[in-house]
Amino acid sequence: IELVRKVENDGATYYGPYTYSYELRTLLDTVNRIVPIRSCTDTVFYNRQRPCLEYQIKRCCGPCCLPVEREEYLEYVKEAKSILAGNTEELVEHLRGRMETLSEQLLFEEAASIRDRLEIVERLQGDSEFRIRVGENRDVYGFYREGMLAALSILRVRNGRVTDSKNYTFQNVAVDDEEVIEAVITQYYRSGKEVVEELLVPVELPSADFIKEELKERAGHKVLIAVPQRGSKAKLLQLAALNAKQHFGTKVEAESRRAETAKEMAKLLQLNQVPRRIECLDISNFQGSDIVAGLVSFFDGLPDKQQYKKYRISQQDKPDDFGSIHEVVYRRIKRGLAEDDLPDLLIIDGGRGQLGAAIEARDELRASLEIISIAKMRYDKSSPGSFQKKPERIFREGSSKSIPLPSDNQVTHFMQRIRDETHRFAITFHKSSRSKRVFKSVLDDIRGVGPERKRRLFKYYGSIARMAVAEASELAQVGRMSAKLAERILEVLRDQE
Repeated sequence: IELVRKVENDGATYYGPYTYSYELRTLLDTVNRIVPIRSCTDTVFYNRQRPCLEYQIKRCCGPCCLPVEREEYLEYVKEAKSILAGNTEELVEHLRGRMETLSEQLLFEEAASIRDRLEIVERLQGDSEFRIRVGENRDVYGFYREGMLAALSILRVRNGRVTDSKNYTFQNVAVDDEEVIEAVITQYYRSGKEVVEELLVPVELPSADFIKEELKERAGHKVLIAVPQRGSKAKLLQLAALNAKQHFGTKVEAESRRAETAKEMAKLLQLNQVPRRIECLDISNFQGSDIVAGLVSFFDGLPDKQQYKKYRISQQDKPDDFGSIHEVVYRRIKRGLAEDDLPDLLIIDGGRGQLGAAIEARDELRASLEIISIAKMRYDKSSPGSFQKKPERIFREGSSKSIPLPSDNQVTHFMQRIRDETHRFAITFHKSSRSKRVFKSVLDDIRGVGPERKRRLFKYYGSIARMAVAEASELAQVGRMSAKLAERILEVLRDQE
């Protein structure tokens, strides 16, 4: 169990948010006393040589060093999740059943241990510090709006405890707050979400009766929609509203910064329009071999990785950077014209020459697309005995002068981010291509030797050299092939030597 401040899309199960840190830490300590699961970090866990003090005081079953059964440990995890989710009734019944079973088997020491855990859980059930009221399930809707921008937060309360939250933002909202909330509620539960007994909303909903009838048909039980003014329910509503406001500030502020950066970029680089979709191209090779290109795409200031593209250059073993750029730009624009899918701006990683090659490819297709290039920072050695630092520069079509990028400008940082991401993507693709070529075996060119047969041969012999001195009969047996194929393989291998 980890204490975090932010929900990530990492496959973990999240509980919260919690209003008070003291409440949360006390709850985690209680879980640690009830359920003997490990509380150490992965680094400590994988490097322990013997169980720690937590095991000695019976707060951990010692999976780091002791042979704990997987099913047993998963049962403990299930118990911990029940406590965090507020489902202590099921846990009480489960522990009570185990205690009685152990007592019938005359395992009194183990039964006493279960009894102690059961007492803690029962005390937790009656502790108002953790629970609002046993058995209460509700969804709480918080709403925040500024003009035509809005944010909505949904807190999921299960068995009296906040277990999860969902946040949404909306743009160009032209209807009243009540209509937005009604639309969200309807769509939220139509998507298959659990329909609970009570919904808390910040305003009276004109269509509340209609929504309650639909939810009743969907869930099979009565649903209450309330606007609480005081008490614990009103505090939950305030918490949801605070979540919505914070989410609005984070989301809208980030979007505003990206929009402002795009406007400044259009102004600084003298573009014809404010770009929303920007693509950037980089060529990667090693002494003319394995020449590839990487093209990344950004939309509204964020990477759009589904639109990333990889290109293999047709002319290999010829380190022609200009020719490679011409080929890739031609292929990209040709496909974009056919699919009506061209970016607002194409950036080439390079100088004036690379820009010229890209423009030439575009003009051959008679396409309308703004193209610029970005050159890295370098030192000017033209003056003897002195090194003058030249900042990163932008080259534009039809201009003999480059545009220097200020080092402390947000446009510069954004351009660097795009260029660096393109460079990383192209280099990764190049390394992958080169590795496949380097590890390509001569066996790949022999008809009848597939991946599985090659795997068997390399697993047994370890190398081509050892394979070449083997007997044909042995090779046939190891590779599960005919004697004729084994002789042909040996012939090819010995010719290679």
